[in-house]
Amino acid sequence: MSISTFILYFVIGALPAIVWLLFYLRQDVHPESNKKIIEIFLWGGIMVVPVYLAETILECFFPEKDILLQNTILLFIYYIFVVGVVEEFFKYWVVKKRVINSSHLDEPIDLMLYLIISGLGFAMVENLSVILSSAALEEAIFVSLIRLLTAVFLHSLTAAITGYFLAVSLYNRKKIFIAVGILIAATFHGLYNLSIIELNSAENLFSFLLPIVIIFLMAIIVYIFFKKVKCLPRGSKI
Repeated sequence: MSISTFILYFVIGALPAIVWLLFYLRQDVHPESNKKIIEIFLWGGIMVVPVYLAETILECFFPEKDILLQNTILLFIYYIFVVGVVEEFFKYWVVKKRVINSSHLDEPIDLMLYLIISGLGFAMVENLSVILSSAALEEAIFVSLIRLLTAVFLHSLTAAITGYFLAVSLYNRKKIFIAVGILIAATFHGLYNLSIIELNSAENLFSFLLPIVIIFLMAIIVYIFFKKVKCLPRGSKI
């Protein structure tokens, strides 16, 4: 692959995350520092490495993929705890370490936005790994467009759910809400991944539409969470 082709594929792979990033940033009436946004976005991307290592270790506690695919319940558990919890935790970890105790956090909605930024950074790197392996330019464009509305969007939505519960936990001073948020986000993540597996052997319209329904439901929930978190007093974090 030539340098110019690599750059083109890189842009195609990065664009879905950038599009959603610009969309979500418009939700903030008090814009965050561009420097901080880029920092959290990049840290989210870096989290692909520890996520890969953690998932590889946890996979050892589950049967081989061929056996796992034959057991829907065990596969669902795998997608929740090996994939969902691990990925949602590391998105949260970025915000915990780089945002919560910084001067850049001055209102509850910031927590949702920074989690989304972290999630989109992660999603961009994940998307690049898929797009850069595409054989043809047309395939890369098609796959990136599909993932714009599915996998990349999913990462932003699950991150937003965790961000909402993080805001609630700081407002109520109860850390249990953080665990609840990560678990709920991981469950949706697991449901979506499971629906994609079922989609490969879809025999009816319901199986085909299920991933779309899950994402649509999550989008509604996140919309409601944005409304609710905007009602929390500015500075309630302190």
